[in-house]
This record gives sequence, structure tokens and C-alpha cells, in this order.
Amino acid sequence: MKKAIILITVFILYTIIIKICPAITLWDKSVIVHIQALLRELPLYLPLLPDCKLYSLMIAIPLISGSVYFLKKREWLKAGFICSIPLVTFLLNCIIKPLIHRVRPPFELQQVIHPHSFSYVSSHSLVTFALYGMIIYYFYKYCQNKFIKYSVITLSLCWILFVGLSRIWLGVHYPTDVLGAYILGFILLMFYSKIRV
Repeated sequence: MKKAIILITVFILYTIIIKICPAITLWDKSVIVHIQALLRELPLYLPLLPDCKLYSLMIAIPLISGSVYFLKKREWLKAGFICSIPLVTFLLNCIIKPLIHRVRPPFELQQVIHPHSFSYVSSHSLVTFALYGMIIYYFYKYCQNKFIKYSVITLSLCWILFVGLSRIWLGVHYPTDVLGAYILGFILLMFYSKIRV
């Protein structure tokens, strides 16, 4: 519990610093410009993958398969945890975004899509980190087959990082929005893992 309190405190302080320090936003903008320049030769459909049907599938597949697996084993709490992640992350975003009121990166940095909601935290990054972090946790803890375990963990980590990178690449989120989402997602995972399941 002590670690969770420390991490929540870190998240609150991090959020306050982002809110009151304009130098952070300037640094964020320079990172976006640098990443976009670095990746300009790659096709723009790549960072758009988390904005299409693939992203919905990447949420639905682990939700459905995880729920079915745990329900068959009559592990109701684990099934409930998996199913609650999208709802909990959505509710957190509904609270945090209007509260912090951070505007998106400038229009000229946004590529292809131009969202109108607030920027902090990245909802794509938050739900991906929480859901795939839970998958990593369960596979690491319970999977006996080392090849399957480490393959799933590696693919999950890659997807988490790719979704975060895609938000910055498209210029729809600042890097600090993504990092804030990862910290918040980690807090959720700590909460879920501390409940004995």
C-alpha cells in the first residue's frame, strides 16, 4: 500500500508540474517535431493503426478471451478485473481531462487526425497500458510454458510502446501525456494486483 501511495503522490506532483510549467510544453513540442522528422519516411497509416478497427480488436480480443478463460475456471474476480479496465480508464479520463484542461498540441503538429478533446492524459495509452499490463501480469504469474509466456509479454510490451509512440508521432498528444497515462496505468495495475486474486 505504501508503494501505491508513493506512486499516486508522484502522479499528482507530475500532473501539477505539467500544468504550471510552460517549459514542459515547449520541450514536448520539440520532441514531437523530432519524432515526426525521424519517422517521416514511414507511411502514415502505421501510427493510425491505433485509431482504426485494429485498435478495437486489440481491446476486444484480450477482453473476450480473458473473460471466457476466467469464467470457465470460475474465477469471477479475475474476469471482472479484465472487463473493468476499459470502464475504469474511461471514467478516469472523464475526470482528469476536464480537470487538468490541457489543450492538444498545436494544429500544425497534428497529422491526419485532429481531435477536439483535452490532451492529458492519453486515453489510448492509458487503456492499452492497463489492459496489456494486466495480460503481462497474468502471463508472468500463471503461464507455465516459457515460450508462450515470454512471447505474450514481449508482444504486449511492444503494443504498449507502439500505441504511446503513435500518439506522439501523429502529434495528437504530448510525450508527457503518454508518460502520465503510463504512470496512471501502473497505479491501476498495482491496485488490481494487490487484491488477492
